[in-house]
Amino acid sequence: MKKNSKNIQTEIDASYLYQKLFETEADNTVANVFRQMSEIEKSHAQAFLNKMKPGGLALLPEPSFRAKSLNAIGRIFGYNYVLGVLMDTEKEV
Repeated sequence: MKKNSKNIQTEIDASYLYQKLFETEADNTVANVFRQMSEIEKSHAQAFLNKMKPGGLALLPEPSFRAKSLNAIGRIFGYNYVLGVLMDTEKEV
């Protein structure tokens, strides 16, 4: 069960960060990709949650402190670092 909780949090954090990339991206085509990635990651989190609590109503968790910290780094220094972290996370999963 702990692994599923970690999977859900990873997907929520990725969804949150892709949403932040979408909100700050000037190129509409690239922004649209980030928006779609955010939606995909959120659907993955929901699927993991549904496996853990079939038939039950459960809310997705909030983004973690780590994800919020990465967003703060992105706001200050630019989102290229955040994108790199997301790409590393995608390789691990």
